[in-house]
Amino acid sequence: MTSMAKRVMTGCIAVPVLIGIVVFLPHLNYLAFCILIMGLTLLGSVEMHQLLSKDGEKLPFTSYTGALLPLAQYVQFSYFSDTELTFYTLMFLIGLTLFIEIFSGASDSFHGTWERNSKTVLNIIYPGLFASFIIRLAFFQNAAWFILFFFLLVFSSDTFAFFFGIAFGRNNKGVLKVSPNKSIAGFVGGLMIPGILGVLSAVLFPDVFIYNAAEGFIVGFITACLGTVGDLIESSFKRSAEVKDSGSIIPGRGGILDSVDSVIMAAPVYVAIITLVLSI
Repeated sequence: MTSMAKRVMTGCIAVPVLIGIVVFLPHLNYLAFCILIMGLTLLGSVEMHQLLSKDGEKLPFTSYTGALLPLAQYVQFSYFSDTELTFYTLMFLIGLTLFIEIFSGASDSFHGTWERNSKTVLNIIYPGLFASFIIRLAFFQNAAWFILFFFLLVFSSDTFAFFFGIAFGRNNKGVLKVSPNKSIAGFVGGLMIPGILGVLSAVLFPDVFIYNAAEGFIVGFITACLGTVGDLIESSFKRSAEVKDSGSIIPGRGGILDSVDSVIMAAPVYVAIITLVLSI
C-alpha cells in the first residue's frame, strides 16, 4: 500500500471517529474528547522528548508529563474556574525542572545545565501547553460546533495546500528551506479555502457563529496561517534531529506530532480570536 493510500485510509477512519466522539459523547463537558486530546498530547510529548534527546542528552521526567497541562485545563474549567490551575501546573513543572538540575547537573559538572533546562522547558510547553487550548473549546457555548469547525479549518488547510501544491506548485517550490517541497500555490490554497469556510460559517449558521462574513474570513484565514506555521515549526524540529518523521505510529503520516503539529499551534490563536476579539 502506498503512503498516499495509507494517509487516505487513516483520514477515513480518524475523521468519523472524531465526529462521533464530539457529537455522541458530550457528557461531562466532552470528557471523551478531552481524554482523546490528553492521550494524543502524551504520545506527542514522548515523541518530542525523543527528538530532543537525539544528541544523547538525557532529559528528566518530561516524556510522561505532556498530558498534565491539558488535564489541568480540563479540571480547572470543570471544577475550579476561579483558580489558574493550568498556570500553576506549568510553573510547578518548570520549577521542578530547575530543582532537579541542582542534583542531576553534577554528572557533567553542570556544563550541560543550560541546554538540559532549555530542552526540558520546551518539552513541557510543546506540545502540552499549546494542546491545552484545545480543551478550552469543550467549554464554549455550542462547543461541538466550535470544536468541529476548528478541526475543519485546520484539516482543510492541510488538504487543500497539498492538492493546490500538486496542481499549481511545480514551479514555485523551495520558498522556505525548512520545508523545500512546499510551494507558494500550496500556501495560497491552504489559507484561502479556510477563509472561505469562515465566511460560509457566518452566512449559513449565524445563530452559532455570531460574527459577520468579514470576521469569519479572518477566523478561517488566521487559524490556517497558524496551522501552517505549526507544520513548519515541527519540520524545523525534525531537521534539527535529522529524522524524517517524529514517529511511526500513524500509517502514512508518521508520528503523532506529524499529524497534530498544525492543530496544536492553531488552537491558541483560534481560542483567542473567538473569546478575546469576537467575545463569543
